[in-house]
Amino acid sequence: MDYRNKITTERLRPSSVSDARDVVEETESNRGRIIQSSAIRRLQQKTQVYPLETNAAVRSRLTHSLEVQQTGRFIARRILAAFREQGKLIELGLEGIETAFVNLVEMSCLMHDVGNPPFGHFGEAAINDWMKKHAGHCYQKASGDAETSTLFNEVLLPDVCLFEGNAQGVRIIATLQELNLTCSQIAALIKYTRPAYQPRDKNGFGFDYLNRKPGYYYAEEGLIQHIWQHLGIAEGHRYPLTYIMEAADDISYCIADLEDAVDKGILTLSTLSSFLEDEWTERCHGQSQYLPDIIEDAMTADITAHGFITRFRTRLVNDLAAYAAQRYIECHEQIYAGSLNEPLIDGGSEQHLALVTLKQVARKHVFSSKEVETPELRGYSALKGLLEIYRPLLEISADDIAAMVRKEHSPYFISQRLFHRLPKRYVEAYLRPTAELADSTTSAQEKQELEWYYRMRLLIDYLSGMTDDFVLREFQCLSAI
Repeated sequence: MDYRNKITTERLRPSSVSDARDVVEETESNRGRIIQSSAIRRLQQKTQVYPLETNAAVRSRLTHSLEVQQTGRFIARRILAAFREQGKLIELGLEGIETAFVNLVEMSCLMHDVGNPPFGHFGEAAINDWMKKHAGHCYQKASGDAETSTLFNEVLLPDVCLFEGNAQGVRIIATLQELNLTCSQIAALIKYTRPAYQPRDKNGFGFDYLNRKPGYYYAEEGLIQHIWQHLGIAEGHRYPLTYIMEAADDISYCIADLEDAVDKGILTLSTLSSFLEDEWTERCHGQSQYLPDIIEDAMTADITAHGFITRFRTRLVNDLAAYAAQRYIECHEQIYAGSLNEPLIDGGSEQHLALVTLKQVARKHVFSSKEVETPELRGYSALKGLLEIYRPLLEISADDIAAMVRKEHSPYFISQRLFHRLPKRYVEAYLRPTAELADSTTSAQEKQELEWYYRMRLLIDYLSGMTDDFVLREFQCLSAI
């Protein structure tokens, strides 16, 4: 096991910097590219739990991601400290690149939510529901009811009918933003290892956990295969540092969601502690006092809600981070290979049970509140409404779209005006692969299908990249409400 084979300077394209830089400098370059990207800035106006929240103290996707970044850094440093104490840094190829190790973890944590659509999981549901109902019909109209190939039926259509934030995140940083990050940095972001078109029960690798959601789209499949080959990652396996990012996210959001509920007055200190203890008792049947002891330790006389949350969070984050680091060391051979088919905070531990308890309390008593559900319903309706408004772009032929690109007069004046509203960066991401199709030996039928697939991706890119408030404004603007 040599981490210098996993942490490399290789980028998807040659860097504009002519002088050769070492791996630490390259990860610092990753940091600059990521932090200055518009994808990160948009997170400040995307939902964490409370859509359209005006209270700046309540978390957005950006503030949540910053917390995940710090937790990931904490875990990574504990892992490196353990390897140092064991005298294994040289053996593992980590001596001298410890900063690069931490940088990769931190930036994967900061980016882990960049692919999330407006209104979170409700946004995902809106896109997927509309696509499953209408995408096939749109293609039939665009193609003049042409017969479809196996590629279309088994890959392209299933791919656009399953939007997933993790897969969209890979697309944003590699295809839309073209950040040209190192292969190691992109790999650290890929949480799941199957393409969106591949059914979960047909992954063929035996990794049910690593394949429970899509990790990338067909559009990025070649890129992923290049990265896997370069880093020596077997098909269906994961990059080792991704396990740390995943643990940091689990630790951060399960506590943060309850803290925000207390800040907004949805839960009081007494109801929160009561819900936690009841849920814990129901799950472990009195066989463990792990979480009740943490609650009791945080609950001192005359403590405020803020004081309780601070003490509770500090103790639990320290415990969970220490456990995640310990598991990384204990399961290191599997983790390095990317074959550990479970999270670092695993299902057989008190620590995992604590996470599940916190998540269940949030699900039962926070996510179902009117403060959360009403804006989610508005966002769901607005996103589906925008998809319907932009539908004409999906129902015209490839030749008609090409004429719009050339800025020629079009009889489809509605579609033409809709096309003009699409961001230039996204249109360029559509034009690159479609231009390559023209020079390829692909059959005429598959060229037509692939053009429509990339056109569909163009619209999904645009809508999923919107912020919560922009979705509502754009829907109101175009529907004249």
